[in-house]
Amino acid sequence: MAPRPGHLDVYYGSELVGAIHDASPLAFEYALSWLGRSERMAVAAIALQPGRNDSAAVQAFFENLLPEGELRHYLAEQRKASTLFSLLLEVAGDTAGGFVIVAGGQRPEPPSYEATTWESLAAALGKQSAAAVDLRVGGARVALAGAQDKAGIALFDDGLPRLPRATSPSTHILKPDIKRLAKVWQSAANETLVMRAAAHCGLPTAEVFYEPHTESCLVRRFDRLARPDGSLARLVQYDMCQLAGTVSERKYEKAGGPGLAACAELIRRYSTQPAVDLRHFVRWVLFNLYAGNNDSHAKNLSIYSLPGRGVRLTPFYDLMCTRIYPGLAQEFAFAIGGEYRPASLNASHLLALASELGMRPQFIAQQAAEMARILPGAIEQAVNEIKPALSHSAKVLADRLRQFVHSTTKKLAARLEG
Repeated sequence: MAPRPGHLDVYYGSELVGAIHDASPLAFEYALSWLGRSERMAVAAIALQPGRNDSAAVQAFFENLLPEGELRHYLAEQRKASTLFSLLLEVAGDTAGGFVIVAGGQRPEPPSYEATTWESLAAALGKQSAAAVDLRVGGARVALAGAQDKAGIALFDDGLPRLPRATSPSTHILKPDIKRLAKVWQSAANETLVMRAAAHCGLPTAEVFYEPHTESCLVRRFDRLARPDGSLARLVQYDMCQLAGTVSERKYEKAGGPGLAACAELIRRYSTQPAVDLRHFVRWVLFNLYAGNNDSHAKNLSIYSLPGRGVRLTPFYDLMCTRIYPGLAQEFAFAIGGEYRPASLNASHLLALASELGMRPQFIAQQAAEMARILPGAIEQAVNEIKPALSHSAKVLADRLRQFVHSTTKKLAARLEG
């Protein structure tokens, strides 16, 4: 057994960014070579300065790279990893965004993959509720943040699934049905349909498709970019909690996470096209309200750096209708003009929201009316596209989802128009 390293190295491509030290609280130290770069780049909100840093920004950036909730407890028990440092050591290799984490003194290995089949993946996923985090070969360490079972896979031109080895970058995220919540059924079909509907509403949205063998939603990673030689580049990406210095357990506004005004301010601060991104942001909020997605928290908003295009809001992701499931939270993740309950929203709340965001009330009202007009047709189009690939149970979900979105949109739009 290899000795436990005293630190972890963080790489961006072939460049050493810095070291994570095994301390409580976790500490990070930029490499002097990184500080001396002509194009200095901070890691999220971690100040660009020499020496060890154990600030809230450090905890927030690295903690938000890890799975959350029950998945994190499962990993901690399985890998005997009880601290943030030990979890990063065990699972955080190919993380979300542009950085790779390896044991101190090591370097990221050249990418390699193991071929598999959809049938083999389906068999593995059927073994246990946390099977998604067990799809690994060759010491793969792929940390996929969030509270849902998921796995990183690679799909290239031949369309055959492959499992990344070690820290090799994945191209897609495989999200099977949620099994740990008894009342949540056919979640993969739900997410595929709602994501497609968002795209048909004109929202920049991650590409998705439904894979019937594994009964999963497959999401193309937008933080990976194919180079001309076929290799994959990693793009720098941060979610709003990382930028705000907030750990994942506080991702909801009620728990102390960033509210809509704080998210809008972060977009204004970082985006190189803030007017465009703020419009998309407002439309995202309204879409989630109409589509019944109460889990649209701050970790589901990110920015990334696109080569030659500046810093932008990423395509939207993790969109699904949560209100269709009894027993899940009936409050929205954000306060809308001080109100969390979608069923209690009216025109006065939109007016208050406009004031909080520093936007014209007419603009917010116009966007709300436009989204209400186009969403029913968008969900119809999504259902028609996806339904042929669905099982009988998933088709039932699709029909109920379509009816729910039509009804919710009509009722909420009437109240918001006042």
